[in-house]
Amino acid sequence: MRMAKENENAEKLFRKRNLVYMTIIVLIIMILIVATIFWQIYPNNTSKPKAAVIDQLGSSLLNEAVRYENQTFIQTAKQLLYEKFSIVDYYSNNATVDEYKNLASRGYKLIVWRAHSALDIDLKFIAISTSEKYNSKKYHTYLNNGQLTVCNISGYLYFGITPKFVEEIMNGKFEDTVIIFMSCNGLKPGYCQTAEAFRVKGVKVFLSWDGWIHPRDNDNSIELLLKYLIIENRTIGEAVNNIPISSSEFGLAKLSYYPTTSEAEGYIIPDYRETNLTGNTWFIVRVIDGENFKLANLSDALLVSRLS
Repeated sequence: MRMAKENENAEKLFRKRNLVYMTIIVLIIMILIVATIFWQIYPNNTSKPKAAVIDQLGSSLLNEAVRYENQTFIQTAKQLLYEKFSIVDYYSNNATVDEYKNLASRGYKLIVWRAHSALDIDLKFIAISTSEKYNSKKYHTYLNNGQLTVCNISGYLYFGITPKFVEEIMNGKFEDTVIIFMSCNGLKPGYCQTAEAFRVKGVKVFLSWDGWIHPRDNDNSIELLLKYLIIENRTIGEAVNNIPISSSEFGLAKLSYYPTTSEAEGYIIPDYRETNLTGNTWFIVRVIDGENFKLANLSDALLVSRLS
């Protein structure tokens, strides 16, 4: 009788342990499913932080009269970016509407954006030019909705993205990204809608000029800015304030940043080579029957957190 009771207790304990193990397996499967969905929807949160150089000004798709190629600057910018990033992507001929759609979802923490732009005098914003020549048969819906416009660059027409494109068409979200927008009038007083759209989209700081600037002066000034930000680890405010005002036949142009908050002013670009963590690295914590189980997060490094 006693032996039968012991067998019964052992069987109950065995069933209980099996139930615990099955529960654990089901939870792990559910976590993996949720994590996979999360990874697909928010790829920038699970990728290694990267930098990008967008060289629309140097694109071979532009008419020669409005093309400003400077491979010396591009190579120098890449070298400087590699001081803080292990991955630096390059866009030029592929600075297209479709590529701009996915820009926010690619994990960029710093973008050096060398591009033409155009002022919309009526709606008070700047449009950022793509490398795609205007074609009346393309993008009708985007044009009608004000998400795209046409940039007239010295008489040559190219598709340009608007604040509504950033807000409504760009997939994903930037995360503490710094954009150095190398274009005339990027932060012209009264024309900050585009910069604000990027801020809402997750950009930490948007830097650009408040007036017209010659491409040569633009390249020289931004090379100096990158040295301040990357080599000397200066704050955004310190670096910008040390860039001389540009004077040319177009008038004066000063480098500025948006928003003009103390957080933006004091921001220092981290060394992203030192870590694979992004701001949204996350862990799932679960304790079952007093035992600790380890689960991996989804960073590239597959970091493991002890659960407690």
